Amino acid sequence: MMQKIKYILLLFLGILIFSYTCVAQGTQLRDALKPKYVFLFIGDGMGKNHVDLTHAYISSAKGKIRKGKLTFTGFHAYAECTTESKDNIITDSGAAGSAIACGVKANNGAISYYPEYPNSAMPISLAKKAKEIGYKVGIISNVSIDHATPAVFYAVNESRDNYYDIGYQLPVSGFDFFGGGGFRYPKGENNDKEDLYARVKDYGYVITNDVFEISQVDTSVKGVMFVNPVLLEKGEMPYGIDREEHGGYELKDIVREAISYLYNSKGFFIMVEGGKIDWASHNNDAATIAQEVIDFNNAILEAFSFFSYHPNETLIIVTADHETGGVYFTESNIDSLNIKGYLNLQISSIEYFSDVLSEYKNSNKIYSLPDVIYLANLHFYSQPLVFTEKENQAIVEAYDLYFYNKTTLSNDEIEIKYGGLNPLAVVFSKILSDRAGVSFTTWDHTDARVPVYTSGIHSVYFNEDMDNTNFMTKLNEIMKW
Repeated sequence: MMQKIKYILLLFLGILIFSYTCVAQGTQLRDALKPKYVFLFIGDGMGKNHVDLTHAYISSAKGKIRKGKLTFTGFHAYAECTTESKDNIITDSGAAGSAIACGVKANNGAISYYPEYPNSAMPISLAKKAKEIGYKVGIISNVSIDHATPAVFYAVNESRDNYYDIGYQLPVSGFDFFGGGGFRYPKGENNDKEDLYARVKDYGYVITNDVFEISQVDTSVKGVMFVNPVLLEKGEMPYGIDREEHGGYELKDIVREAISYLYNSKGFFIMVEGGKIDWASHNNDAATIAQEVIDFNNAILEAFSFFSYHPNETLIIVTADHETGGVYFTESNIDSLNIKGYLNLQISSIEYFSDVLSEYKNSNKIYSLPDVIYLANLHFYSQPLVFTEKENQAIVEAYDLYFYNKTTLSNDEIEIKYGGLNPLAVVFSKILSDRAGVSFTTWDHTDARVPVYTSGIHSVYFNEDMDNTNFMTKLNEIMKW
């Protein structure tokens, strides 16, 4: 009898040891399969047709840009994503970014703000979850760092327009790296508040304008905030197409050095926004859109280069928060063997050329159409164009409106036709777009699905169509948060 009891006890002990071993091995296996390095790239406003437009732009560049397709379109998995917000079928970046970051639908304009939840149960972002489990976290954008998309990962606010309040939360997050654009209102809209850059320094961050100093900063400090040495009016970096004129770094430079700074054995989470794809799309500026997508792709290449050294530990997700502009393709109105090549004739953005025209208008009392054509050939086109009768008519109408406020259009019709932008700059850009067969349905966001490209470990999770709240769902399962 005693022998039998001893046998049962030994058997029970063996089962316990075996179970513990299985659990321990299972935990080790689970952790081994969990990505250590997670990249989330968000091309703000980038729909599938933006990608197709950029492919056409690249293929017709005649040696100015390398041949071939965008790297991310060759990723392992492809899907499409719905984007509607909680209160509207057409989302804004605040609501869409919140859904991606927190996995819960938000109202338009919200920054990870969910009043229906008690504070203790408020959904938190992917970045905050990553920080909680010991990952280093980096947030990068080429628009201001307090803009909607970067903001949803570190801040909570009822309105995306509360830039100062959003920026005030940045150092409290404890994230390890912020980079790209600066604060839109560093001292508040009336310049009467605590300087946010000083606040960031007080929290122990190093602030630098030299991208090559990033990886040299001692990792014992609280973190690094890189601010591009050239910022425009809203705290954003210049468009890629204007970089030669303005100076400053590229998005890829920031991503490369951030990877070097954040790399560690525990892991990191890096969110990178190509925010100016959206801005160019709001302007219906096709050539500038293509250049921004190329800049975005070059930043992704830095992550892909890292992935090539860590293929079993890295996950790269590329998506968009929504589509902007309603990009579509039509038959060109010009007979040409290489119609898409017309976009490659544009050498500056609509915004940059608008500034050129504004300076001309403010510096002169007498204006002439030949002067305007000269400025277009000098600052907007790489070579002079011979305009059709219809194109000349559009130029004259925009010229009369801009310089003399002479028009037969109502204010609403002007808004619809020119989107609130400089009418001449819009017309000179539209001539190229029309010739290239690129059109837009709106100056704003649409409800179109956006692409999702994924590569690396567990990319199979992203090979079926999804909603933008599913990024959190899927990463919860992958990361075992």
